[in-house]
Amino acid sequence: MPKRVKKIVKAKKGTKAKGTAKAKTLTLGLVGFAKISAVEGIMLRASTKKMFADFDRRGLSPAERRREIFEKHAKKA
Repeated sequence: MPKRVKKIVKAKKGTKAKGTAKAKTLTLGLVGFAKISAVEGIMLRASTKKMFADFDRRGLSPAERRREIFEKHAKKA
């Protein structure tokens, strides 16, 4: 094995996961979601951006945000 590869392998063995790297779930924020979506060619509509800005302005919790999104998009029977 070349010396350079050995150094990289040794560095990886000694490192430990920190903070959120140990988490079993991932929470993706609006900015991160927008960047990932842009790679896929998906863009948020102006109305969706406005909705999320309204959530921020009102200080809604994640559960409250989910509930409002569900209510907005749930099929009306």
